[in-house]
Amino acid sequence: MSIKIYPPHYLFPTKILESYDNDFESYKEDMIEWMRLYSLENKTFERSNLGGYQSPDDFYLQESFAPFLNRITEQISSTLDEYVDDEKSTLEKEQLSICNMWFNFNYENCYNVTHTHPGSILAGVFWIQCPDNSPIIFHCHDEFARATHEKYTNETFTPREGGMMIFPSHLPHRVDINRSKTPRVSLSFNLY
Repeated sequence: MSIKIYPPHYLFPTKILESYDNDFESYKEDMIEWMRLYSLENKTFERSNLGGYQSPDDFYLQESFAPFLNRITEQISSTLDEYVDDEKSTLEKEQLSICNMWFNFNYENCYNVTHTHPGSILAGVFWIQCPDNSPIIFHCHDEFARATHEKYTNETFTPREGGMMIFPSHLPHRVDINRSKTPRVSLSFNLY
């Protein structure tokens, strides 16, 4: 046979980076209590959530949240160091800053629909309480076209309390229904 087949090329990989705070347990319960009290005094905002509570996206500017914010921004900064340290990336850490942040309480039977984070470059999630281990599910932005010739058009990642993930903000993602009676608590943020 005179035909030679070459190995395939996989184009345009999407970078997602995870990190973990080994000291998370030292402040987890205090932060959840702070958020719980805040949610009782401030109305929910409807973005990607169906049911549950989403805080305003400037809640983190509250002075009383500063001790938690310091821990979270330390993790964001460390994760971002690794994210931009890539020969394929054109991002520079010094050019990126947090443009907003909000927290989510997904009570039993509540969830987040498929969405993106417009107006930002990178998005992130910090998992605080994960009673049901519902994964975050990422979809290809050209999922419909790919589904005609590829087996997988989405990927799932199981959350870990104290874990953080940074990803491109244009990447569609969702979290399915919380089947637990314990609230699922997360914090989301955008970088621009």
